[in-house]
Amino acid sequence: EFSGSVAGEVRYFPSDPQFDGQFSHFQPSLILSPELSYRSDDESQQVKFAPFLRLDGQDSERTHADLREGYWRTVQDEWDLLIGVNSVFWGVTESRHLINVINQVDQVENTDEEDFLGQPMVNLGSQRDWGRIDLFVLPGFRERSFPGRDGRLRAGLPVDEDAARYDSDLGQANVDAALRYSHFIGDWDVGFYYFRGTGREPRLVVNAAGTRLEPRYDSINQAGLDLQYTIGEWLWKLEAIAREGQGKTFAAAVGGFEYTFFQAFGTNADLGL
Repeated sequence: EFSGSVAGEVRYFPSDPQFDGQFSHFQPSLILSPELSYRSDDESQQVKFAPFLRLDGQDSERTHADLREGYWRTVQDEWDLLIGVNSVFWGVTESRHLINVINQVDQVENTDEEDFLGQPMVNLGSQRDWGRIDLFVLPGFRERSFPGRDGRLRAGLPVDEDAARYDSDLGQANVDAALRYSHFIGDWDVGFYYFRGTGREPRLVVNAAGTRLEPRYDSINQAGLDLQYTIGEWLWKLEAIAREGQGKTFAAAVGGFEYTFFQAFGTNADLGL
């Protein structure tokens, strides 16, 4: 199967630039997102290729290409294996994707952290009656992208991505790993994981001249938990993490709910709050 999209986008900023060097008002761009996929008749073999390209008319750092997905996957009776580049999403809340740790955020796409760069990986999974377990081996660290000096939606000092430094002596060649368990128990959806490797969120340090921010990528250990409880029209959600290695060890959590009005106002539409 072949599919995809071509789109034009125009951003407009009513306010004048806040910092020197930024462009004014209009930001046009072009997006190309083709997708090629193959699946064997018995569905045991799958191949997917999904590149992404944005051409931006104002910010050269926002012009970028990425392979969002490009993998081979085999599915057997009780296990499956994926090798290549993939996007993995974990979590249940909408306001903050706290437990997502596999893929790097594509910061130049949007500031809401909803877009991610493809991550090279080997993913071995097994689905059993007692739940699903996944092992991830993640070679090839992806650095976070940031708007350039002429871009909007940035800090007062631009980020110098070429000055990135790593806690690990291997730098981008460091191999990360993660182990995740997920299952549903009655009305509960449960997932928890352990990640060891280079943290996706860099610390931004002012350079000696005070003109730019330099990313620092720490080696971290992180445990995460996601819970969702379904009762009638209600969904109750929780995500929580504990992280070691990025300064002092800390924990964080986010929770919330969704309520759905089915066939709202006597129509076939549903309304979710």
